[in-house]
Amino acid sequence: MRKPRALKEGDTVGVIAPAGPVDRERLKQGEKALNEMGFQVKYDPSILDSFRYLAGSDQRRGEEVNRMFADPEVQGIFCARGGYGCARTLAFVDEEILKNNPKVFLGYSDITSFLLYLYRRCSLVSFHGPMVTIDLYKPVTDKTRASLLNALTVPKPPQDRVSLKILKGGFGEGILLGGCLSILVHSLGTPYEPDLRSKILFLEDIDESPYRIDRMLTHLKNAGKLQQVAGLVFGEMKRCHPSAEEGYLLEEVISEVLQDLTVPILFGFPSGHTHEDNLTLPMGVRARIDGEQGQLVILESGVS
Repeated sequence: MRKPRALKEGDTVGVIAPAGPVDRERLKQGEKALNEMGFQVKYDPSILDSFRYLAGSDQRRGEEVNRMFADPEVQGIFCARGGYGCARTLAFVDEEILKNNPKVFLGYSDITSFLLYLYRRCSLVSFHGPMVTIDLYKPVTDKTRASLLNALTVPKPPQDRVSLKILKGGFGEGILLGGCLSILVHSLGTPYEPDLRSKILFLEDIDESPYRIDRMLTHLKNAGKLQQVAGLVFGEMKRCHPSAEEGYLLEEVISEVLQDLTVPILFGFPSGHTHEDNLTLPMGVRARIDGEQGQLVILESGVS
């Protein structure tokens, strides 16, 4: 795996919209927030294009990705938002440009398509963390800001420590990979399908009812994608939980579906769709699950 160069104060961050349409005012506020972090900001005027539920045409969005990776003035690439559209964009992405210009790449949700692409097709570490017009345009928690800057600017293993709910104990070590559950499931059968063998698999999502979480996990299991993972870590699963009146917990659903796995399973890591803190996870680096203490430990830096 190749690691992008660590960002430093004064570096230029390129903002892209490979999925849903961007709000102009949020973009301005997000740019201001990035300036306050010490970064210059660059984006193409076409980032504000809109076509139905997309930020312009598939070709526009794909070429925007290519330009930002090829641009020598840009040291890092932050996604404006998710939504939908990255899977349609990949056909217009120039794999060689991305391979030959490794850069920090940050996003989550629908951006999971790119996190998986960068791992499988480019052998490049990427980052699952806050987006410009979803998170950074407004005040974020101190932990969110510190986690982001530490992950992207410090060539040392991130030190975020969160006590997680233990669904199954034990220990596991492997390459951390994953993102939004529904996006990962839809990568199966495509050229971008990830090899999950010996991986620490991180899964999170939003607004999916418990039976749909069940269905997606069952599909991953039936497809043979979970039998050789080194461990699983779930996010907060925002607005995926059953109501109190339904009388059961989402954690119980997950435990039942995955009961035949013999690896550690943790629940509640705050990255992606979260309620408060949104911590940045490097994808493609070694990590360890401590299923006795309920900890996900990142073992190496995501930047060089």
